[in-house]
Amino acid sequence: MAFNDDNGGFMFACDDAKMSICASTWNTRLSQIGRATGPIFVMTGLLPDPDYISQIIGKRPRDFFIIANSDAEPEAQYLKRRYPNIRIVLHSKNNAKVVLVAPGTVWVSSSDFGKSDQIESAVGMHSEVLYKKTLDKLFNRVWVESREVQCRPMSDI
Repeated sequence: MAFNDDNGGFMFACDDAKMSICASTWNTRLSQIGRATGPIFVMTGLLPDPDYISQIIGKRPRDFFIIANSDAEPEAQYLKRRYPNIRIVLHSKNNAKVVLVAPGTVWVSSSDFGKSDQIESAVGMHSEVLYKKTLDKLFNRVWVESREVQCRPMSDI
């Protein structure tokens, strides 16, 4: 039985995909982002180990957009102070774990964007259709419902 577009999601075809099991980290999956020219969109529940996340963002601290759960506000503030040109928003119900790297890479993972000591898995796909649909139907919809993190001075923390 084939999947169809409906209220629960959309169907897509993908000729190039990889199942990442236990050994791969976000740093490894995104090791080439310094060469990427388009934006990077991240959806995560928490932001575990912001120093680790800084190693990833530091490879290209521009055109980086993050949606995190409101529970990650302290870590989001830390990242925003360290990289004022990235944009981070918070949403009280976000728990999606998706990373989109333009023009057509999509990672869907069991782990939050950051460092994990748990057994995790992820699926990476190269599909411009999947990228565009996920950006439009998931990321952008949650983004507009979210509250943007502003860079606060250290004295306010």
